[in-house]
Amino acid sequence: MTYLFEIVLVIYLIIGIFLATIGPAGKDITVEVDRIRGSTLLDAYLEREPPSELKIWIFRAIITAGFVLLWPVFIVGIMKAQRKAKKEDQAFEDKRSQGLWFHYLGGYGSISCNDCMHNESITSFTHGRDSSTAGFQCQECGKFAAIQSGGPGKAAEYKSSLICECGGKFEREKVLFCPECRSKNLSYDMEFIT
Repeated sequence: MTYLFEIVLVIYLIIGIFLATIGPAGKDITVEVDRIRGSTLLDAYLEREPPSELKIWIFRAIITAGFVLLWPVFIVGIMKAQRKAKKEDQAFEDKRSQGLWFHYLGGYGSISCNDCMHNESITSFTHGRDSSTAGFQCQECGKFAAIQSGGPGKAAEYKSSLICECGGKFEREKVLFCPECRSKNLSYDMEFIT
């Protein structure tokens, strides 16, 4: 009976070590260690000393040992989180394969149609201290517009500016299309970002 217990214990620990090193928890442990490590830029900004590599190694060892000992408690949550992340990545790729979207672009730049060679400067999103400017496209005529939010207390002005001269509605949450040929085969070249 003691041999059976020892065999089960060894198998339990082997599974825990596998899951904590090269298994699904290994990536999460590495992310947490990197979060503790921080960045030299953040350390300089906060005027603090970065943690020593010994402290980081001890932190990793404690987390890994805790996971190895208690892996049945954590593994279900880790697997759920990884499935959710995989679904989100797939949704992002599906959306990205449809074409360009304002919220995946940044700053100010030019958009080019790969079918008719139309080229136009657009604002995706820029911001200042008290306001921001976001890019929109009319869903009727295809015109691009850079609309300023105006800052606090200006919501009514912002909403009224979402109607195009042609009577169409400016949208930000739709796939961009060429105003000339309506193709979604576009490319974006960012010139600056704020």
